[in-house]
Amino acid sequence: MQNQEEREKIVNYGLIHIVDNDRNIKEIFNKKTYEPEFLDFYGIFSQSLGAYCHLYEESPEPEKRARETAQRIMDHEMEKINAITKKSKREMQMMEDSAFAALFTIPAIDRYGTEATDQLADFLIEEWHKNFPKNQIQKGKFEEINNGFKKKRFCYITTAICDSMGKPDDCYELTVLRRYRDTWLAGQPGGEALIQRYYDTAPGIIAKIDTRTDSKRIYDDVYRRYLQPCIRYIEEGAYEACKNLYIEMTEKLDKEK
Repeated sequence: MQNQEEREKIVNYGLIHIVDNDRNIKEIFNKKTYEPEFLDFYGIFSQSLGAYCHLYEESPEPEKRARETAQRIMDHEMEKINAITKKSKREMQMMEDSAFAALFTIPAIDRYGTEATDQLADFLIEEWHKNFPKNQIQKGKFEEINNGFKKKRFCYITTAICDSMGKPDDCYELTVLRRYRDTWLAGQPGGEALIQRYYDTAPGIIAKIDTRTDSKRIYDDVYRRYLQPCIRYIEEGAYEACKNLYIEMTEKLDKEK
């Protein structure tokens, strides 16, 4: 049986690291990797979440305990961010960490399923909004996020762009691009490999953009600069030009976002 002091140590030296991630989000967030990566992550932090829940239940001021724990997690995160001296790298890390928090941290806390973890998730999101006003995270569930791959929400940048613009899944742009992908690109040398590489990269790009408060502006800009010209190229039969522009778009978004 753990006593209070042991539980405090588990929380202070374990749970505060629940936002730590040393890998690019695209490596752990795609159709093949997300479920096993998330379940491994959840298993690592289950003991820390359990210790926190015991402390919450034993506390005379449980809400205060939840808020203080969220603050400790956020303090640890801010130490990492503030240690990065270059502004551009700092902002990139904030976006990367926001995506990780939205896809792994908050869903893992939520998955534990107690009043204590529910409050912890709420307070951590509140702290995140205070400290990262440009990178917002919401209260998401693992099952809902994972189902997004089945609905192709995380598979295609173009789907995310059209969705942000209120366009249906069978809109003209998506219909044209899907036909181009299946009838021309897939049959070109290296075409299938290019499509697969895109599928592996796109979810991480979308996840990071979606944490931004200006995500609508970003999607609108990508639509004008890349998606509309790609559609015109296809209409004109300039299929190679469309491929090159789409590669440029994906690489640019992957580098910047």
